[in-house]
Amino acid sequence: VRAIHERLWFRPLLEAFGDGAGGRGAGDGGPGLLSPAAAADRLAAFGFTDVERTRRAVEELTRGLTRSSRLMQALLPLVLGWLSEAPDPDLGLLALRDLASRPQRGRTLVEAFRDSPDVAQRLCLVLGTSRLLGEQLGRNPDLATALVDDAVLRPREREELGVAAASAVAWRDEPEARRAALKRFTDREGLRIGVADVLGCVDRRAVGRGLAALAETALAIALQIVEPAVPLAVVALGRLGGGELSYASDLDIIFVTEAAAADIEAAERATARVLRLLAAGAPHLYDVDATLRPEGSQGSLVRSIDGWRAYLERWAEPWERLALVRARPVAGDGALGQAFAAVVEPWVWGRAVDDEERRAIRRAKVRAEQRRPARSAGAEDPDFSLKHGRGALADVEFCTQLLQLVHGVRAGPTADALAALAAAGVLDAAEQQVLGEAHAFCDAVRDRAFLVTGVAGDALPARAEHLHRLAVSLDTSPQALRGEFRRLTRRARGVVERRFYGVG
Repeated sequence: VRAIHERLWFRPLLEAFGDGAGGRGAGDGGPGLLSPAAAADRLAAFGFTDVERTRRAVEELTRGLTRSSRLMQALLPLVLGWLSEAPDPDLGLLALRDLASRPQRGRTLVEAFRDSPDVAQRLCLVLGTSRLLGEQLGRNPDLATALVDDAVLRPREREELGVAAASAVAWRDEPEARRAALKRFTDREGLRIGVADVLGCVDRRAVGRGLAALAETALAIALQIVEPAVPLAVVALGRLGGGELSYASDLDIIFVTEAAAADIEAAERATARVLRLLAAGAPHLYDVDATLRPEGSQGSLVRSIDGWRAYLERWAEPWERLALVRARPVAGDGALGQAFAAVVEPWVWGRAVDDEERRAIRRAKVRAEQRRPARSAGAEDPDFSLKHGRGALADVEFCTQLLQLVHGVRAGPTADALAALAAAGVLDAAEQQVLGEAHAFCDAVRDRAFLVTGVAGDALPARAEHLHRLAVSLDTSPQALRGEFRRLTRRARGVVERRFYGVG
């Protein structure tokens, strides 16, 4: 059936495109050939929107008399069919052309397509889904065929990542060369996770764990590269602290030292070097969000253990208890990280949450919502905010963490925390399900939107074509995607109003 389909639909197109695909002249409409208008209609029926661009890409893929070009001529009807099943066939074809045109890689790619149609089909899906992954494959063309192997896509644990990252930077002497090696490593590992995600080889929770483990590894290696003169530990907060990072997440981190006051400047210099290392280059490694640390973005990024103890006893705000619910040492001096935990945990968990603290936490959330600008003004639909919308990610996470704090329930990822709250009788089964479904949906859609567009955002795309590609990549329609958002977040908001705001 497929062979008939290809012969009837794609082989005539290739013949119409001219000598590059074995035809007679570029769409001249001669006997037996499709006219330009007919070719455009046929391409449009399969999701290709630009007939001239498609023709040029086909010619480049099949140009010449080499063995590789002849193989591609034979395979192209299959390839076009697979690309037509992707959310953006045009994008996939151009990305495939770019990969195949790379010296020493084109022949390997074509031969892999010949030997393993599954490899070709899966790569076409990845390239036709994600601009970001296509760009990363362009920087790592040796992974183009390897990354569609399930064994290669197996998620790597933190320990395995640490060994591999240390090996990647070990033989470089200069800090800049080591930073570049770390960037290449994180790029390749992020590519592994993204491809596994698009192909459905891992679930959303595995993606979050994998991204968190990769960020923790990068932080550990960054500290090694900087070689601080005083002991430093990195403590994760927010989503990194919970072990459920997203592709576009900032790193909510703080630095801790045991240095005396005279050595704080050395710790601050080392911290500044780590931040510069993370921010250097294009694309850079990670953004760091400072707003969860003491005194917000105006506060020092590094404090001593004694400094933390004094701050918590004298000046800490109620909302900072909530921010520290997911605090977790992730890199640097292990003993120092544990000393930090020993100071912070009694302050967070060792006393009841009174009514005034609850009100202060609620006010802090309202202020955060009011001052949060749209990430991509004009490109996003504010009525469908996956992060800050009513009943969306921030609502569910604030509600979950407040309930954890009030009832002394310790857990990392949001899904685990909801399960623990239900097991403790704090939430009933229906509330757990409603909050969990809304959180999982918004998280998955936000991550997929980043892969599809390559742009960090917090809401569904406003442009119809972008929303369509996102929906298709999730095996749904734009209307159904918006409808599911409304249904899940409306139900979750009802739980949040009862359990976080105490309304009803």
